[in-house]
Amino acid sequence: MKTFSTLTNFIALAFLVPITSANVTPLQHRSLKTNLFPSGYTYASGFTTASGVSANGVTPVALSDSVLNVIKATSGLTHNVVSQNGKTAWEAVYPKGSYNPSGTPKGGFGFYLGGSDKFQTAVQGGAKQVIFGYSVMFQKGFQWNMGGKLPGGFGGIGDSAFGCSGGRQTDREECFDLRLMWRSNGKGELYDYLPLTSTNAKALSTVGPETILNSDYGYSVSRGSWTFPAGQWVTVAERIKMSDPHKANGEVQIWINGNSVINVKGLEFRNTTDSVIQGMHFQIFFGGSTSDWASPINQKAWFADVSGAVII
Repeated sequence: MKTFSTLTNFIALAFLVPITSANVTPLQHRSLKTNLFPSGYTYASGFTTASGVSANGVTPVALSDSVLNVIKATSGLTHNVVSQNGKTAWEAVYPKGSYNPSGTPKGGFGFYLGGSDKFQTAVQGGAKQVIFGYSVMFQKGFQWNMGGKLPGGFGGIGDSAFGCSGGRQTDREECFDLRLMWRSNGKGELYDYLPLTSTNAKALSTVGPETILNSDYGYSVSRGSWTFPAGQWVTVAERIKMSDPHKANGEVQIWINGNSVINVKGLEFRNTTDSVIQGMHFQIFFGGSTSDWASPINQKAWFADVSGAVII
């Protein structure tokens, strides 16, 4: 796999060039089961904290740090379990002026989630393709400012998989992080850290309605392909298909409320089978690394229906 130091001038020319396309069709709601576990796939070793969701190969579990193998939680922040609009959810609190986990005051929360024991064993044993899912609700009247981070899948080689964010430049071929973001006015996007290769840049640069390739930070992919409403539950599903070593046959697909909004193929994730999917990265904060990203008011968001499964 090519590293950042060997890239052609492609990224130098493209990393701040937006790609645009036509307006996106408004999203429609489907069943929660389909929203979390899109049809057309067979699932195994799965888990879900969603109430009343029954799917083959998926086991209901509690929304619990111990059950979901939560590790490396950011100190000084809480993710209390609350009841919110009919769901059991983790609550993110964003004090006015909060941004970035290193800022003051702190807001949101952060940790890595391995999933249920059975799921964690399956993915870290080398599962080729997985689905992750959750529901998110921003409080009514939420003020978006410039944007903030949302959960997504992550992986890599051992401990090198952790911290694949925040402008990381070293060992980028040993990790990947596929979180989402909200941007101004609730616009959604895939915010990815993948190995910095010309192949990945080329594959991602073609994705509309707007994509910005920033090699210093994560790539902003398909910004505005959906919009988060305030005061309503929205369900996210993310499919990750690992590439073979040294091959550009990886894929990432995003569904919002059961509607496929992003489907990128031809990606390079790894140059060794030691690099594997490890779980979900929950990193929930306003930012950006500067105070102009900060939450304008005291406000909250909630995360429920946390799910994952191996696709077989």
